[in-house]
This record gives sequence, C-alpha cells and structure tokens, in this order.
Amino acid sequence: MRLSLLLLVSCALPLAACSQPPKSNAEEPPQAVVDPVPVGSTPTPCRPEAVEGLVGKVADAATVEKAVKDSGAKHARVVKPNMAVTMDFREDRLTIHVDAQNRIERIGCN
Repeated sequence: MRLSLLLLVSCALPLAACSQPPKSNAEEPPQAVVDPVPVGSTPTPCRPEAVEGLVGKVADAATVEKAVKDSGAKHARVVKPNMAVTMDFREDRLTIHVDAQNRIERIGCN
C-alpha cells in the first residue's frame, strides 16, 4: 500500500510542476460589449421609414452613420449573409441587412 502511494505521488509531482497558473484577468483581451444600454435609460425608438431610400446602396461607414442619424436610432448593426445575430429586441437599434456585395437589402429597427 505504501509503495503504491509513493509511486502515485512520485508520478503526480512532476506533472504538477509543469502546469501553469491560471491567467489573471489583466492578461485576457477585453470582451466586446455590444449595444450597451445604461440602467434606467429610456431607449429612443428609431424610424426605419426615414432610411428606406438607402436600400440598394453600399453599407460603408458613412452610409451607416447617416442611417443612424436619419432614423433617430442610437446604435446600428450590419448583418451579413449567414451571420448569427442575437434575437433581442432593441427599439433604439437599427439593423441593416446587406448582401454578399455589402449592398443594403433591407433596414429595420430592433
């Protein structure tokens, strides 16, 4: 019994010496925060009808910025084909669906 215990400990010690301590949070890259909503704030509803004229245009940075401003939304997300998105409803967020060439197919608020 003592011999098997001694053998087990002698095998485990070298393995323990090779292990690394867990990384601290300071070494990990920051996690992305998507569309944060301050606690106690009232979302501003967006108006998708104000940006319907952008359908067919390329969703470059300037166009997306204009869409956010004109719709009254606080945030925007561009959804590419086959892209996974959250199903949460945000009345202050503009969702811009684009095709493979980055042309706007449809725009909605959610």
